[in-house]
Amino acid sequence: MRKQFLAATLMLAASLGSAHAANLSFLNESILVRIPKAQVPQFSAEVGRVLNDVADGQTATWSSKPERARQVPVSVTFAPRNTTRTSKGQTCRFLAADVAQGTAKENWGFWFCKQESGAWRASAR
Repeated sequence: MRKQFLAATLMLAASLGSAHAANLSFLNESILVRIPKAQVPQFSAEVGRVLNDVADGQTATWSSKPERARQVPVSVTFAPRNTTRTSKGQTCRFLAADVAQGTAKENWGFWFCKQESGAWRASAR
């Protein structure tokens, strides 16, 4: 279930402006799996918005909403950078993410490339 939840968290929906991620099983113990399942669509939408709209060097922050008393939100600060174009004209961006929940902190970074459909896909670049 954790693997499926993480995949859902990071697949980031299939519609325009969202991102797709592949084989991210190494994140199974990540703070990201603590995002409440009902809030995964909002997280996914924010990743897509950041990739589409936030300039290199700028940041955007998203936080989960606690579902229970004493539950600590997951907070993610996104920082896109190094936007480039491939020889085929595809736009690619590196998306750094500082993830925190209480005193636990992680730093992640992934390359995403925009597909012809307009969707973003995680890339080995």
